[in-house]
Amino acid sequence: MFNFFKDEFVLANISEQELISEEVLHLKALIKDLICEKFSSSLTLCILDSGSCNGCELELQMLFSPLYDLASCGIQVGYDSSKADMVLLTGLLTENMSAELEDVYKTLREPKWMIMLGDCPISFSPFHKTFALKEREKNHFERAFHIGGCPPSPLVLLQGLHEFLKKA
Repeated sequence: MFNFFKDEFVLANISEQELISEEVLHLKALIKDLICEKFSSSLTLCILDSGSCNGCELELQMLFSPLYDLASCGIQVGYDSSKADMVLLTGLLTENMSAELEDVYKTLREPKWMIMLGDCPISFSPFHKTFALKEREKNHFERAFHIGGCPPSPLVLLQGLHEFLKKA
């Protein structure tokens, strides 16, 4: 970290083991076991940003960084919804993205699973009266699993993913 008052960089003296809690390591092991059991060792996610501030995407990227290394659990990100196992939806559902989301949902393999990340997909505040957003009543994805937070931390994302995989 850069110290502005002394014009020097201070190097962190913390190890990787101190950055990652035991709960994260335990959740990763449980998630890996559930993926092996239910998805034959590989789970492909299609991430769709439907009008977000990118806060959820940043936290999600952290899970795939070398620190959390979620890819070692068998989870990968794909950009073809017809080959994905589930869709991760972030952001407010804008009018312009609603048709794209419906197309992605139609091409998703059965069973059609969707996880909504963050508070935006279920709550429009403070933007609930703007013309650019799709009305909540027209949202046909009530069966979607929700992981709350603004944005949800990597630990909350792991906990939510674990809960979803237990129910899947």
